[in-house]
Amino acid sequence: MALHVADGAQACILAGSGADPVPPTTAPDRGTCERSAVTAARVRASTAHRARTEREGEKRMREKGKGKAMLWFAVFAALAAAGVLGLVVNLQGLRFERRVARDARALFAQPAAPPAAPAALESLPAPVRRYLEVSGAARHAPIRAARLRHGGTFLAKLGGAPMAVRGEQYLAADPPGFVWWGRIRAAPGVWIDGRDRAIAGEGNMLVRAASTVTLADARGPELDQGALLRLLGEATWIPTLLRDPRYVTWAPLDEGSARATLRVGGREVSATFHFGPDGLPARFTAERFRDVDGKGVLTPFTGSCADFREVDGVRVPFRLGASWVIDGAPLPYAQWQVERVELDRAEPW
Repeated sequence: MALHVADGAQACILAGSGADPVPPTTAPDRGTCERSAVTAARVRASTAHRARTEREGEKRMREKGKGKAMLWFAVFAALAAAGVLGLVVNLQGLRFERRVARDARALFAQPAAPPAAPAALESLPAPVRRYLEVSGAARHAPIRAARLRHGGTFLAKLGGAPMAVRGEQYLAADPPGFVWWGRIRAAPGVWIDGRDRAIAGEGNMLVRAASTVTLADARGPELDQGALLRLLGEATWIPTLLRDPRYVTWAPLDEGSARATLRVGGREVSATFHFGPDGLPARFTAERFRDVDGKGVLTPFTGSCADFREVDGVRVPFRLGASWVIDGAPLPYAQWQVERVELDRAEPW
């Protein structure tokens, strides 16, 4: 019986397809043909559905693969861009370092003035004479140059948070000048380079973000004055300069202070040195130009020096600070802790 039903179904399917049916053993009735046709339609529909589902699945996989490929491409592109940017920044950093080295060599290459004998100790104000004797500078041969490295903190603006700074400085005695380079860590991975200098009496302050973007490149009489005052105050690193009458002269004030005047390149500045009970300089005061909204404003300035240590026979400070005095209150903005000092090394690190 089952054989007959199967033969009947085959006959109905073939009939539906237009083929010549194989004569069944027993001719199928109408109901059997209809059921067989429905079954065949369901089979075809199911097969078509599976094929469509497989095609859609393959399409989704291809689209998903394309999405992943685009994501990886974007990641690789971002990494490549970051790598290129990092390379550019590193190269700019190296260029900035080389620029500082060129400035230092230019500082040390300046022609010296005609020689002159050091000022007689008895001609100097009493606190200055005592300082030169206590520091060893009175017995030391003229120091031609100095270089040093330091750490410390710096405030980019008054009232701001102190930022870590590392720097190096070069000083020359004949003619007097300096080049300073500091790198301030503004945030993780973010730094600011500053280069201050006074060469032949001319000041210049260059500031760049990540050694690349110029934030300031200031020059002019007000910068000259500020740079030369800095040079005068930091002459304690080459104290024999303070006895050189070609560049520095002194005027007495009282038992604990004296006024110094520095002349370089046709420019001159004056400031007061205040000496401590040990005979060494403790403070340095002057009226110095401060930048206020792009305009130079004369403001009381105080520099401090401490922690004197002997280097090659003379005592020099290893801790320095700088403050503006505003409305009678000192506002510190820089604190240097010297790590190393070398005298008579007229070359870049």
